[in-house]
Amino acid sequence: MKKAFALALAAASLCLACTRQNSKQEVKVMSFNLRLDTPADGDNRWDNRKAACIDLITDRRPDVLGIQEGLPHQVQFLADNLPGYAWVGTGRDSQSQGNEYSALFYDRARFEPVASGTFWLSETPDSMSRGWDAALNRIVTWARLRDRQSGHELLAMNTHFDHIGPVARRESARLAADRARQLSGDTLPVLLTGDFNAQPTDPLFAPIEAYFQPARTTAATTDSLGTYNGYGQEESTQVIDHIFVRNAQALTFHTVTEDYGVPYVSDHYPVEAQVELP
Repeated sequence: MKKAFALALAAASLCLACTRQNSKQEVKVMSFNLRLDTPADGDNRWDNRKAACIDLITDRRPDVLGIQEGLPHQVQFLADNLPGYAWVGTGRDSQSQGNEYSALFYDRARFEPVASGTFWLSETPDSMSRGWDAALNRIVTWARLRDRQSGHELLAMNTHFDHIGPVARRESARLAADRARQLSGDTLPVLLTGDFNAQPTDPLFAPIEAYFQPARTTAATTDSLGTYNGYGQEESTQVIDHIFVRNAQALTFHTVTEDYGVPYVSDHYPVEAQVELP
Protein backbone atom coordinates (compact mmCIF):
# COMPACT_ATOMS: atom_id res chain seq x y z
CA MET A 1 0.00 0.00 0.00
CA LYS A 2 2.75 2.43 0.93
CA LYS A 3 4.62 1.59 -2.26
CA ALA A 4 1.50 2.15 -4.37
CA PHE A 5 0.86 5.49 -2.64
CA ALA A 6 4.46 6.59 -3.25
CA LEU A 7 4.20 5.68 -6.91
CA ALA A 8 0.92 7.58 -7.24
CA LEU A 9 2.40 10.62 -5.53
CA ALA A 10 5.44 10.56 -7.81
CA ALA A 11 3.22 10.30 -10.86
CA ALA A 12 1.09 13.22 -9.69
CA SER A 13 4.18 15.35 -9.05
CA LEU A 14 5.54 14.50 -12.48
CA CYS A 15 2.21 15.37 -14.07
CA LEU A 16 2.11 18.72 -12.22
CA ALA A 17 5.66 19.50 -13.34
CA CYS A 18 4.72 18.74 -16.94
CA THR A 19 1.67 20.98 -16.66
CA ARG A 20 3.80 23.86 -15.33
CA GLN A 21 6.40 23.33 -18.01
CA ASN A 22 3.81 23.33 -20.80
CA SER A 23 1.58 26.06 -19.42
CA LYS A 24 1.45 29.34 -21.28
CA GLN A 25 2.65 32.56 -19.65
CA GLU A 26 1.23 36.02 -20.11
CA VAL A 27 2.96 39.39 -20.11
CA LYS A 28 1.38 42.82 -20.16
CA VAL A 29 3.36 45.26 -22.28
CA MET A 30 2.79 49.01 -22.60
CA SER A 31 4.09 51.78 -24.85
CA PHE A 32 3.84 55.30 -23.43
CA ASN A 33 5.07 58.53 -25.02
CA LEU A 34 5.41 60.71 -21.91
CA ARG A 35 5.78 64.00 -23.82
CA LEU A 36 8.96 65.79 -22.89
CA ASP A 37 8.95 68.44 -20.17
CA THR A 38 8.53 71.83 -21.85
CA PRO A 39 7.07 75.14 -20.58
CA ALA A 40 5.37 75.48 -23.99
CA ASP A 41 2.74 72.98 -22.80
CA GLY A 42 1.34 75.48 -20.29
CA ASP A 43 -1.23 73.81 -18.04
CA ASN A 44 -0.34 70.44 -19.58
CA ARG A 45 3.36 70.62 -18.73
CA TRP A 46 5.08 67.74 -16.96
CA ASP A 47 4.82 69.04 -13.38
CA ASN A 48 1.03 69.00 -13.69
CA ARG A 49 0.91 65.50 -15.22
CA LYS A 50 3.69 63.53 -13.59
CA ALA A 51 1.70 62.26 -10.59
CA ALA A 52 -1.05 61.09 -12.94
CA CYS A 53 1.54 59.22 -15.02
CA ILE A 54 2.63 57.34 -11.90
CA ASP A 55 -1.00 56.59 -11.02
CA LEU A 56 -1.64 55.26 -14.52
CA ILE A 57 1.38 52.96 -14.55
CA THR A 58 0.69 51.76 -11.01
CA ASP A 59 -2.94 51.05 -11.92
CA ARG A 60 -2.28 49.33 -15.26
CA ARG A 61 0.73 47.40 -13.89
CA PRO A 62 2.56 46.52 -17.10
CA ASP A 63 5.25 43.87 -16.81
CA VAL A 64 7.26 45.64 -19.51
CA LEU A 65 6.96 49.37 -20.26
CA GLY A 66 8.59 51.26 -23.11
CA ILE A 67 8.58 55.05 -22.72
CA GLN A 68 9.43 57.72 -25.28
CA GLU A 69 10.49 61.38 -24.98
CA GLY A 70 11.70 60.92 -21.42
CA LEU A 71 14.22 63.59 -20.46
CA PRO A 72 16.72 62.50 -17.78
CA HIS A 73 14.78 64.04 -14.90
CA GLN A 74 11.52 62.52 -16.17
CA VAL A 75 13.05 59.06 -16.34
CA GLN A 76 14.48 59.55 -12.86
CA PHE A 77 11.06 60.63 -11.55
CA LEU A 78 9.53 57.40 -12.84
CA ALA A 79 12.35 55.36 -11.31
CA ASP A 80 11.99 57.12 -7.95
CA ASN A 81 8.22 56.65 -7.83
CA LEU A 82 7.88 53.16 -9.30
CA PRO A 83 9.88 51.12 -6.78
CA GLY A 84 8.66 47.84 -8.24
CA TYR A 85 10.41 48.57 -11.53
CA ALA A 86 13.97 48.68 -12.79
CA TRP A 87 14.98 50.22 -16.10
CA VAL A 88 17.60 50.28 -18.82
CA GLY A 89 18.40 52.90 -21.45
CA THR A 90 20.73 55.52 -22.86
CA GLY A 91 19.99 59.05 -24.04
CA ARG A 92 19.94 59.53 -27.79
CA ASP A 93 22.59 62.27 -27.77
CA SER A 94 24.98 64.12 -25.48
CA GLN A 95 22.99 67.34 -25.14
CA SER A 96 21.78 68.06 -21.64
CA GLN A 97 18.67 69.67 -23.10
CA GLY A 98 16.66 67.36 -25.30
CA ASN A 99 18.62 64.20 -24.50
CA GLU A 100 15.58 61.98 -24.75
CA TYR A 101 15.44 58.36 -23.62
CA SER A 102 13.46 55.48 -25.08
CA ALA A 103 13.91 53.63 -21.80
CA LEU A 104 12.58 50.19 -20.95
CA PHE A 105 11.08 49.62 -17.50
CA TYR A 106 10.34 46.10 -16.27
CA ASP A 107 8.85 44.41 -13.21
CA ARG A 108 11.95 43.74 -11.14
CA ALA A 109 10.26 41.02 -9.06
CA ARG A 110 9.36 39.05 -12.18
CA PHE A 111 12.31 39.67 -14.49
CA GLU A 112 16.07 39.92 -14.31
CA PRO A 113 18.10 41.43 -17.16
CA VAL A 114 20.38 39.09 -19.09
CA ALA A 115 21.69 41.72 -21.49
CA SER A 116 20.68 45.18 -22.67
CA GLY A 117 21.81 47.96 -24.94
CA THR A 118 20.91 50.81 -27.27
CA PHE A 119 21.57 51.24 -30.97
CA TRP A 120 21.05 54.25 -33.18
CA LEU A 121 18.69 54.29 -36.14
CA SER A 122 21.30 55.25 -38.69
CA GLU A 123 23.87 53.93 -41.12
CA THR A 124 26.24 53.55 -38.13
CA PRO A 125 23.93 52.06 -35.50
CA ASP A 126 26.57 51.17 -32.94
CA SER A 127 27.70 54.74 -32.37
CA MET A 128 25.83 57.95 -31.55
CA SER A 129 24.60 59.19 -34.92
CA ARG A 130 21.75 60.59 -36.98
CA GLY A 131 20.41 58.53 -39.85
CA TRP A 132 19.37 59.28 -43.40
CA ASP A 133 17.01 62.31 -43.60
CA ALA A 134 16.08 62.30 -39.90
CA ALA A 135 15.70 65.60 -38.07
CA LEU A 136 17.02 64.14 -34.81
CA ASN A 137 19.04 61.26 -33.43
CA ARG A 138 16.78 58.23 -32.99
CA ILE A 139 17.41 55.04 -31.02
CA VAL A 140 16.17 51.60 -30.06
CA THR A 141 16.72 50.42 -26.49
CA TRP A 142 16.54 46.66 -25.92
CA ALA A 143 16.75 44.17 -23.09
CA ARG A 144 16.79 40.41 -22.85
CA LEU A 145 14.76 39.60 -19.76
CA ARG A 146 14.66 36.29 -17.89
CA ASP A 147 11.56 35.30 -15.94
CA ARG A 148 12.82 34.61 -12.43
CA GLN A 149 10.32 31.78 -11.88
CA SER A 150 10.22 29.95 -15.20
CA GLY A 151 13.71 30.79 -16.45
CA HIS A 152 12.27 31.65 -19.87
CA GLU A 153 13.62 34.68 -21.70
CA LEU A 154 12.11 37.34 -23.94
CA LEU A 155 13.51 40.26 -25.89
CA ALA A 156 11.95 43.70 -25.37
CA MET A 157 12.70 46.56 -27.77
CA ASN A 158 11.49 50.15 -27.57
CA THR A 159 11.85 53.01 -30.05
CA HIS A 160 10.74 56.42 -31.30
CA PHE A 161 10.97 56.88 -35.06
CA ASP A 162 11.74 60.26 -36.60
CA HIS A 163 8.84 62.65 -37.16
CA ILE A 164 10.28 64.32 -40.28
CA GLY A 165 12.31 61.97 -42.46
CA PRO A 166 10.35 59.40 -44.51
CA VAL A 167 13.55 57.69 -45.61
CA ALA A 168 14.69 57.53 -41.99
CA ARG A 169 11.43 55.92 -40.90
CA ARG A 170 11.57 53.36 -43.70
CA GLU A 171 15.21 52.44 -43.08
CA SER A 172 14.65 52.44 -39.31
CA ALA A 173 11.96 49.79 -39.77
CA ARG A 174 14.35 47.59 -41.72
CA LEU A 175 17.11 48.03 -39.16
CA ALA A 176 14.81 47.35 -36.20
CA ALA A 177 13.53 44.13 -37.76
CA ASP A 178 17.07 42.97 -38.62
CA ARG A 179 18.35 43.67 -35.12
CA ALA A 180 15.33 41.93 -33.57
CA ARG A 181 16.23 38.80 -35.53
CA GLN A 182 19.87 39.00 -34.45
CA LEU A 183 19.28 39.82 -30.78
CA SER A 184 16.60 37.15 -30.31
CA GLY A 185 18.51 34.45 -32.17
CA ASP A 186 15.26 34.18 -34.12
CA THR A 187 13.89 32.01 -31.31
CA LEU A 188 12.93 34.20 -28.32
CA PRO A 189 9.57 35.93 -27.96
CA VAL A 190 10.05 39.58 -28.96
CA LEU A 191 8.05 42.65 -27.88
CA LEU A 192 8.54 45.81 -29.94
CA THR A 193 6.98 49.02 -28.60
CA GLY A 194 7.18 52.58 -29.76
CA ASP A 195 5.97 55.81 -31.22
CA PHE A 196 6.55 55.14 -34.91
CA ASN A 197 5.15 58.45 -36.17
CA ALA A 198 3.25 56.48 -38.80
CA GLN A 199 -0.27 55.17 -39.29
CA PRO A 200 -0.80 51.37 -39.39
CA THR A 201 -1.28 51.38 -43.18
CA ASP A 202 2.02 53.15 -43.89
CA PRO A 203 4.22 51.06 -46.23
CA LEU A 204 7.20 51.59 -43.95
CA PHE A 205 5.83 48.82 -41.70
CA ALA A 206 6.39 46.16 -44.39
CA PRO A 207 9.74 44.88 -43.00
CA ILE A 208 8.40 44.99 -39.44
CA GLU A 209 5.20 43.13 -40.28
CA ALA A 210 7.19 40.59 -42.29
CA TYR A 211 8.79 39.59 -38.97
CA PHE A 212 6.29 40.68 -36.29
CA GLN A 213 2.55 40.60 -35.77
CA PRO A 214 0.80 43.90 -34.93
CA ALA A 215 -0.94 43.48 -31.59
CA ARG A 216 -3.65 45.95 -32.54
CA THR A 217 -5.00 43.87 -35.42
CA THR A 218 -4.22 40.33 -34.25
CA ALA A 219 -5.53 40.44 -30.68
CA ALA A 220 -8.91 38.82 -30.07
CA THR A 221 -10.04 41.88 -28.10
CA THR A 222 -8.88 45.21 -29.48
CA ASP A 223 -9.75 48.82 -30.26
CA SER A 224 -8.85 51.21 -33.05
CA LEU A 225 -8.71 54.49 -31.14
CA GLY A 226 -6.27 57.22 -32.06
CA THR A 227 -3.18 57.47 -29.90
CA TYR A 228 -2.00 61.04 -30.54
CA ASN A 229 -4.40 63.52 -28.96
CA GLY A 230 -2.40 66.76 -28.96
CA TYR A 231 -3.93 67.54 -25.53
CA GLY A 232 -7.35 67.43 -27.14
CA GLN A 233 -6.50 69.18 -30.38
CA GLU A 234 -6.37 66.04 -32.53
CA GLU A 235 -8.55 63.59 -30.67
CA SER A 236 -8.66 60.07 -32.16
CA THR A 237 -7.25 61.03 -35.54
CA GLN A 238 -3.71 59.64 -35.52
CA VAL A 239 -2.80 56.06 -34.67
CA ILE A 240 0.98 56.25 -34.36
CA ASP A 241 1.84 54.31 -31.18
CA HIS A 242 2.18 50.58 -31.73
CA ILE A 243 3.04 47.23 -30.18
CA PHE A 244 4.36 44.34 -32.24
CA VAL A 245 5.05 40.76 -31.14
CA ARG A 246 7.10 37.85 -32.45
CA ASN A 247 6.90 34.21 -31.29
CA ALA A 248 3.98 35.26 -29.10
CA GLN A 249 0.27 35.97 -29.40
CA ALA A 250 -1.49 39.20 -28.47
CA LEU A 251 -4.66 38.39 -26.54
CA THR A 252 -5.92 41.92 -25.93
CA PHE A 253 -5.01 45.40 -27.14
CA HIS A 254 -6.16 48.57 -25.42
CA THR A 255 -5.67 52.31 -25.83
CA VAL A 256 -5.54 53.76 -22.31
CA THR A 257 -7.95 56.68 -22.27
CA GLU A 258 -9.11 56.25 -18.66
CA ASP A 259 -9.24 59.24 -16.30
CA TYR A 260 -6.29 59.64 -13.94
CA GLY A 261 -7.23 63.02 -12.51
CA VAL A 262 -5.88 65.35 -15.22
CA PRO A 263 -7.34 66.21 -18.63
CA TYR A 264 -4.49 64.36 -20.39
CA VAL A 265 -1.59 62.37 -18.98
CA SER A 266 0.32 63.18 -22.19
CA ASP A 267 -0.28 64.35 -25.73
CA HIS A 268 -0.30 60.61 -26.55
CA TYR A 269 -2.50 57.91 -25.07
CA PRO A 270 -0.53 54.88 -23.88
CA VAL A 271 -1.28 51.56 -25.55
CA GLU A 272 -1.06 48.16 -23.87
CA ALA A 273 -1.34 44.53 -24.88
CA GLN A 274 -1.77 41.32 -22.93
CA VAL A 275 0.53 38.85 -24.66
CA GLU A 276 0.70 35.07 -24.38
CA LEU A 277 4.19 33.58 -24.55
CA PRO A 278 4.97 30.01 -25.65
